[in-house]
Amino acid sequence: MKRLFALNLLLIVLFLLWACSGADDGGGSIAASSDFLHPELTEQEMLLPCFECHQEVTPDIYSEWYNSLHGIGMVKCYQCHGTYENLKTEPEASDCMVCHADQIKKCPQDRKCWSCHNAHTFKRNSK
Repeated sequence: MKRLFALNLLLIVLFLLWACSGADDGGGSIAASSDFLHPELTEQEMLLPCFECHQEVTPDIYSEWYNSLHGIGMVKCYQCHGTYENLKTEPEASDCMVCHADQIKKCPQDRKCWSCHNAHTFKRNSK
């Protein structure tokens, strides 16, 4: 019952973040919020991989990741978004540079990756 409540709460929070962003950036991402807090989880729930809940709570995002090169390559959510203690809805370029330093150096420094690429599939956005 607690898990269902946490999943519903997460869905509501994510929707509110999206709705309050004011505009869609075209990348399918949710606007960053420095005060975004993941719903409280038990220690046991924290041991589960993110997709255990997110495949039900945010199925579109889960599907994008799962079918992307990151999903196929088993790049885990925490590698970009951090852990429950330091969760980021939008990773920083420095998080991406761990694996993509050459690509980041070629990109405009005043734009985020998902302004040109879908946030989870990383395919080029059509303009």
